[in-house]
Amino acid sequence: MTSPFESKNALASALDRLALRALILALCVAYFFFLWQSGPLGLAAGCALFVLVSLTIMLIEKRTISARERMLRERIGGMIALDELIMLPNAAAGRRVCILLCDTLGGESLEGSQMRYAGETWLVRLAQCLPGTSAGQGDVLSAHRARIECGADKVALACTAAFTPEATRAAEWADPPIRLISGRQLALLSGRLHPATDEDIARHQARQKKPFSWQRIRALALSASKLRRYLLCAFLLLMLYFATGSLASLLSCLLSFTLAILCDRENKRRFTL
Repeated sequence: MTSPFESKNALASALDRLALRALILALCVAYFFFLWQSGPLGLAAGCALFVLVSLTIMLIEKRTISARERMLRERIGGMIALDELIMLPNAAAGRRVCILLCDTLGGESLEGSQMRYAGETWLVRLAQCLPGTSAGQGDVLSAHRARIECGADKVALACTAAFTPEATRAAEWADPPIRLISGRQLALLSGRLHPATDEDIARHQARQKKPFSWQRIRALALSASKLRRYLLCAFLLLMLYFATGSLASLLSCLLSFTLAILCDRENKRRFTL
């Protein structure tokens, strides 16, 4: 597989490597020349040292690229795992997280979403949240009640996104405290155990490439949250026009006000029943 970290311009990459090698060769030869004050001996010893340094650089580059490729596979594997957890039914998703924790910690998987770890029975729950959202106190309290119902010793609540500060405080307040596992931690664990394959990376890159769409730009430019910003910009530009008499300020003010009108009309039309 060719890692994205290697996808550079071929000519630029070749020139960089050639310049670096030439500089190293010159330094090696110059070192031995000034050390021994002999041209032939300095050239021979410098070339030998240059070969050793070049081999060392080559090994370091290969190791660095391999490490970056492994990190890339783990990161994409974790993202794919989170996407799958969001779409699965809650019971199946919780069971998958339980198996993931068993494989990571060396625990024993029990019935349902329970596991045996460090001599205690743990209930594993999952809050399925979309990216950009957070699990709240309700999810924490629900996990606490579920632990009491099934008779487990402790409960671990995982989330495909993040937890609100209130949820974190509620987890610390519970008795026994609830172990919270964020989506970032889930992605790291899943990526390490199940790194992405070449096909997974190709599908992920194809999904990330979204075609240019005027409809998408229009939806973003005329969203409801932009209305107040357009009006504020129009007011400030109008004050700037009165203060400086700049024609550019007046035109920008009219443009902002026009965008505010279009934004208001678009949202009224969008929400008409």
